[in-house]
Amino acid sequence: MLKRFSSLLSSFTLIALVPCAVMAQGKSDFSQPMEVESSQEELDIKNNRLVLTDNVIIRQGTLLIRADRLEASASESAEQADIFIAEGTPATYSQTLDDGNEINAEAKKITYFQAEQRLELSGDARISQGSSSSSGSLITYDLDKQTVTASSSNEEDSRVITIFTPKPKTDTDEKNNENP
Repeated sequence: MLKRFSSLLSSFTLIALVPCAVMAQGKSDFSQPMEVESSQEELDIKNNRLVLTDNVIIRQGTLLIRADRLEASASESAEQADIFIAEGTPATYSQTLDDGNEINAEAKKITYFQAEQRLELSGDARISQGSSSSSGSLITYDLDKQTVTASSSNEEDSRVITIFTPKPKTDTDEKNNENP
């Protein structure tokens, strides 16, 4: 039983993989120590479940996750946690990538399915990099395939919104346009 407890705690570091879903870089963060803070922690050894509540903050390098509640759980046959659920109003994450770009995501619920290498942002979900963003009721990111799918709820007038912001023109661009 202690071995399972140790596996659950060591696999808790996999929560850092949640933002990995949106990153193509930022790998240097995952070699840094992880610091997890909360006002309350509950470990259910029998059911392989760890719950952190009240002002949950996870830091690892430039990665920052904030949530009201975080649950890490493992199926009976799993030796380490395989599902991570961060909930908040909203739950958020941010990370500065190796190239200096920042990725931000937020949703009422952020679920990471480790075995499937899939991240789901649900409930007022939004993901952005630079000045471009996507929002919808559900955003799914497949880590392995590097694909993002966004969908709206079944409510009338509910739509997926993606915003692409053009790069500002520079003086060099304007001079190139003047001299054909």
